[in-house]
Amino acid sequence: MYDVDPTGLDDTSTVDGVIEVALEQFSEHGFPETRLDNIAKISGMSKRMIHYHFGDKRGLYHRCLVAAVERITPAGEEMTLDTTVPVEGVTRLVEAVYSRLIENPDCVRLLAMESLHKVMNLRELAHLHNQSEISLHLDRLLLIGQDAGAFRPGIAAEDLFYLMGSLAFFRLTNQDLMINLFDLDPASAENTGGVRRLMIDAVVSFLTANIRDSGHDSYLVTDMVGDGEPQSALGIYDAEDLD
Repeated sequence: MYDVDPTGLDDTSTVDGVIEVALEQFSEHGFPETRLDNIAKISGMSKRMIHYHFGDKRGLYHRCLVAAVERITPAGEEMTLDTTVPVEGVTRLVEAVYSRLIENPDCVRLLAMESLHKVMNLRELAHLHNQSEISLHLDRLLLIGQDAGAFRPGIAAEDLFYLMGSLAFFRLTNQDLMINLFDLDPASAENTGGVRRLMIDAVVSFLTANIRDSGHDSYLVTDMVGDGEPQSALGIYDAEDLD
C-alpha cells in the first residue's frame, strides 16, 4: 500500500463510490479483464488513490466481495415478525432473503463467479460477513415450529440457506441456458415473481412435509475446511498491481 497523505491527492469520489463501480465491473467482466484504469475513470477517483485505499486490485476485489455479501444479507428489521405462527415468520424471512437477491443482481453474479474461478482463497479467509443474526433468527423460528409440531425435526438453518440460495442464484447464473433450452427467462418480471412463490412454497413444504425422521439434526454438516485459522483481509496483499 502506498504511504501517502490522502488529503494531498486528487480524490473526486468516495471509497463507497469506487466499490460500487468496481463491483459492477468485476461482476460484468470478471477479475482478469477488469482494469483499475477503467474503474478510476468511471468512479472519478485517481488510480493512485485507489491504491492508497485498497492496496491493489485484489484488495479492491476483496472489498467488493465483502460488500456483495453485506448487500444480499437481510437486516434484522426485515426479518422481524411479531407472530406466534412459525410459518408466517419463515415466509417473511424467505421473502426478505429473496428481495435482497433480486435487488442486487451484480452481487449474485460476482459471488457466483468467485465460486467458479476462485480468485481469492475463500476457504482460508476470515468470513466475508457475520451471518449469525440471520442464522439465529431462523434457528429460533425452526425451534418454535418444531416444538409446536408445525415443522418436522432434522432441519437446520444452513439447510434452508442452501435451498434458498440454490433457487435464487440459479435464476441468474443459468438465465441464458434456460432461455436456450426452454425458451424461459427466469429473470423476467413475471418469472421473478414466480420464483419468489416457488421459493416460499419449497421452503414451507420442505419444513412441513410428512417425512419420516431420519435421526439427523440437519441435512448438512458445518465444518472448518481450511488449513489452520482463517486469515483476515489484512496482510494478504502485496504491493504488486495485478491490473
